[in-house]
Amino acid sequence: MKSIKILFYGLVFETLAMTCNPKVNVELFLYNAISLFEDRSYFEEAIIQKFMQKNLDTWLFDQLCELLYLFSVDGSIRARESLYEKYNTLLGLLSHRTNRVDKDNLEWLCVWLTTLDGFPAFKSILQQLGEYAFRKSDIVDIDWFYFNAKNKFGDKRVDTYLQKNAIKSDYIKSFLNSISQTKIQNRQGIDSPTLEEVIKASREKRSRGLALRFAKVATEEELIKLAKYSIEEINLDIKLELLWTFRNVRFPLDEQFIFELAGNDNESIRNVAFEMMQHLPSDTIHDFAINLIKQKKELANALSLLCFCYKSEDETVLLEGIQSLTISYEDGGWHGLFMDVERLLVNRYVKINPSVFIYIYRQTLCSYCRHTLIHKMFKRKILPQEILEECLHDSYEDIRKFAVRKLKK
Repeated sequence: MKSIKILFYGLVFETLAMTCNPKVNVELFLYNAISLFEDRSYFEEAIIQKFMQKNLDTWLFDQLCELLYLFSVDGSIRARESLYEKYNTLLGLLSHRTNRVDKDNLEWLCVWLTTLDGFPAFKSILQQLGEYAFRKSDIVDIDWFYFNAKNKFGDKRVDTYLQKNAIKSDYIKSFLNSISQTKIQNRQGIDSPTLEEVIKASREKRSRGLALRFAKVATEEELIKLAKYSIEEINLDIKLELLWTFRNVRFPLDEQFIFELAGNDNESIRNVAFEMMQHLPSDTIHDFAINLIKQKKELANALSLLCFCYKSEDETVLLEGIQSLTISYEDGGWHGLFMDVERLLVNRYVKINPSVFIYIYRQTLCSYCRHTLIHKMFKRKILPQEILEECLHDSYEDIRKFAVRKLKK
């Protein structure tokens, strides 16, 4: 029995790793399988141990939340306490310079806790998030939790509670103000945002939605002014907000500034710099990307950049670079890269060896990406027969069905 448990333990986390498609309720399937064991505590403790780790990828975090939610619904006090313990940890991190993943995970957890404990949990979470917003004079960027609650409990009930209690509670008022800011920002998206609005929102660290809309309407003169502001800004958080527009439109000043950003100690600044490079001429970025890949520096960013200036002779460098990349939930840089490589299949003028795509198919942790990759390889007529046959045993049902259909022809 011990050996069966160990084997099944590995199967649980391997299945979670391979299934990122929201259409597949693998969590319920796994929970039902775990329930077949007389003693479920072995698996419950393993799931809790994983759940308590830091910097979990949001896909995996949501899956673990649902598993612990199912344990809690079935009466597990340990699972319920673990969900709230993690909530308190992530809530505490808001007061520090937390990363985007922690904020996203906190929002997912808030949604699961209101699913578990209903409107009382919603009211408690509102109070705590509002307290953070009030004490830090900050905006709680967690509007999806709010809209999910409206879907769950009804628009009228949620908004009536907020408006009624905002009168007598500074904390609820602060939360409501955060939601109002989100609504205002969404309304601004209907009209073309001005340069002044983008700069003001950048200093309040809420400019990214505006920045992407601004990129579509900005004049060359406005882009030059914004570029100058971004160069002069010392605060890295604000600089990042100011640079956000240039993810979607070419930076109009000295290109050397972008390459300097790519060497910044701040990871977010480096990431946005590589996205800005995608708008530069291929000859400008090609050798830069190749050199980084050969040195195994900034691998995910450099490989993604190479996809935007790819040449047929880069085939070996691309494959060896991808094979050197860490693929795990703790380090999610591989996912965006794999999607960039997959886009090469759309370009009929690019000749590329299927071995790159075969490697991605076998290594990716995302079932949806495997599905789209197999479709595109087949359409491009570079899907080997042995891989199509291998697809018959894929963990994702749609891939298996696709393989059955094509092998019948």
